[in-house]
Amino acid sequence: MKMKYTLPLLLLLLLTACGGKDGTSAGQTVYIPEEVAYTTGLKSVSEACVIDGTVYLLGRTDNSGGFLLQSLPLEGGEAAAMPEYQSGFPGDGFLYNASLRAGADGSLWVTEYGMVQLPGEDGTGFRQEDIHVLRKLDTEGRELARFEYAALEESLGLGPVYSLLSDGDGTVYAAGEKWIAVLDGAGAADFTLTSNASLAISIALGDGRIGLFERTYQQDGEASCTLRTIDKEARNWGETFTLPPTATPYDGMGEALFYYECANTLCRWRKDAAEGEQVMNLIDLGVESGSPKVFQGKDEGLVLLLTRYGEGGTGVFPYLLTPAEANGPEGKKVLTLASLQLAGPLRDAVLEFNRTNPDYRISVTDYSQYGDRQTARTRLATEIGAGKIPDLLDLYTAPTARWAANGMLEDLWPYIDADPELGRDALMERVFQAAEIDGKLYEAGPYFAMQTLTGAKSAVGDRMTWTMEDMRQALEAMPEDCLATSYSRAGMLERLIELNWSQFVDWETGTCSFTGEAFKALLRSCGDLPAEPFPGGEEAACLNKEVMLYSMWADSFTFPQRAKYILGDEISYVGYPNEWGEAGSGFALSSSVAMSCYSKEKEGAWAFLRTLLLPQGEKADSLQYLPVNKASFQEQMERLSTPVYPVDEDGEYLYDDRGEQIETPVARESYDGGVELTYYAASQEECTQLMDLYNGIDAYFRRDPELTAIITETAGAYFAGDKSLEETAELVQNRANLYVNEQS
Repeated sequence: MKMKYTLPLLLLLLLTACGGKDGTSAGQTVYIPEEVAYTTGLKSVSEACVIDGTVYLLGRTDNSGGFLLQSLPLEGGEAAAMPEYQSGFPGDGFLYNASLRAGADGSLWVTEYGMVQLPGEDGTGFRQEDIHVLRKLDTEGRELARFEYAALEESLGLGPVYSLLSDGDGTVYAAGEKWIAVLDGAGAADFTLTSNASLAISIALGDGRIGLFERTYQQDGEASCTLRTIDKEARNWGETFTLPPTATPYDGMGEALFYYECANTLCRWRKDAAEGEQVMNLIDLGVESGSPKVFQGKDEGLVLLLTRYGEGGTGVFPYLLTPAEANGPEGKKVLTLASLQLAGPLRDAVLEFNRTNPDYRISVTDYSQYGDRQTARTRLATEIGAGKIPDLLDLYTAPTARWAANGMLEDLWPYIDADPELGRDALMERVFQAAEIDGKLYEAGPYFAMQTLTGAKSAVGDRMTWTMEDMRQALEAMPEDCLATSYSRAGMLERLIELNWSQFVDWETGTCSFTGEAFKALLRSCGDLPAEPFPGGEEAACLNKEVMLYSMWADSFTFPQRAKYILGDEISYVGYPNEWGEAGSGFALSSSVAMSCYSKEKEGAWAFLRTLLLPQGEKADSLQYLPVNKASFQEQMERLSTPVYPVDEDGEYLYDDRGEQIETPVARESYDGGVELTYYAASQEECTQLMDLYNGIDAYFRRDPELTAIITETAGAYFAGDKSLEETAELVQNRANLYVNEQS
């Protein structure tokens, strides 16, 4: 039966209309996506590529048979069979998988991996042997060259082979998880290069070379990315390209050595260029997200295939892109949004807005494309200082209080109060009251969570407030060598500051209060914690009673069940300790966004922000978030606290071997050590306890990375014993006060 698809195929008609290196839109051009449809006899598409205006599809008609190759015009229509290509191996064998990629010389390369059955070595019976085949085809599917390797993984002894590639000279490379081998004519390794990266991906460059992309994570969680080419003559690494931390690479073609996706932006690195350049912003398109693959198309245009995994295999879904004037009769008014790392619900909300709003389109600049977090923050701050202020600001790790004090952010309460579908009563108002700064609300987001420390009642008691002395006393009843938390001294100080900024900094007046007893008490208390964070996983440590307190966001109605299992008892949301008697827990909005008071399109900016506060529909069914919309919150609580009991075909309830009625699980989750947790409907006690936490919180977790770093770095002298408590508090006061005055 022929299947009709909407492929991920984006044809960029005018390359010259793409954005520039600074991440801004060139001119006033946006791209209007038009859905392209095609039909094919394939049940699933495993791979796709484009050569000279033709799309090539590799797929299966069922899950166990061979692979078929088909061709399709860029404009869509019915895919044509390419019978010259016959997949599989001679004799008895089974094809596990096959992949397809375009060659720089206009050829097709198909890699096949499977198993063949051979006679036993003693002449009796049979034995099985893995086989890898790399085939070069012309655009009719005829075989031009063949490289066949039996027992390749066994002979190399380096682990699973993930890909086979050939360079412009016909040399074949085998690549695995963290290695790449140059093969000789017999399939043995001429030489092998290894990588210590967290992720390594082999790609083919547009000039015929082969490279290995590497992403390495540092101890602080930051990533570094490089693309290292292979120098066959030197039998070593060759030229190296440094890429942004969030880059994902793709093969090159034509003038492009390689392409990469970074921060929702498609970029390319041209031959002889010193850096990459932006081609297009993927968010601006307003189409469903996916993994892009980039190819040279007709007339020096680009073809972008978006692939997504789904039932039965990989799906390929195309759109035809046509340029339009942003504010012309066929276009929309453009809103600008700046982000330090656009992801999750906010990314989805922008895509949905761009698809559905008839008047406005959001253009995103994601500053993570320029480097690590500090580099991204510095560049954004520099551009804001130069007057390049966007309409909307993603507040992920942003200094919200500082921006508000500088008069850069718009108060959202008047918009909420005047909105006929909202008003304060329509929201989980305590979250937004906690987020206020001097009675004004500067941010909106679709979900919230509650940051707290959770402990077993048997260890910490039944309470939501305590002091550091209370925490020390609770620790005495725990097993020997048990730690209070997984935090280090500096880590705990950072959390306590983020929860209690109002105690120490007044951005309106530009003053600090770090010499008082409140801050000294925090320093003194944090000094009793270990110098380094707990080295293992926190959940495993809590299970093993190596750590007393579980520090995780309470962000769902299933969270209590998880915490009970990890702590082995009924739980208390005891929170972070303080000396002034307040609940040591705080709210935080997920994917929160602010409106610039300098925006010339405030009506459009609010049109987007209000979508974050309205009922989220099916999206609110997620177990990972608590909706800020009150109706969605109540619906989610009712749904997740109502048990569902399955029945048999006769309508009778089901019972287990112990005679207990079977309940349908809400969700399952696997984590450390392969342990699987099954969640059921939340009990009334669990819901009440979670709501008690909600009603007991007045604080809001707020990040200011630069100021936090100043405080924790300066406090290091006290923790190391080099400065007294009084001296350290004075140093923190002086450095923080100088910084606050400079920024105010």
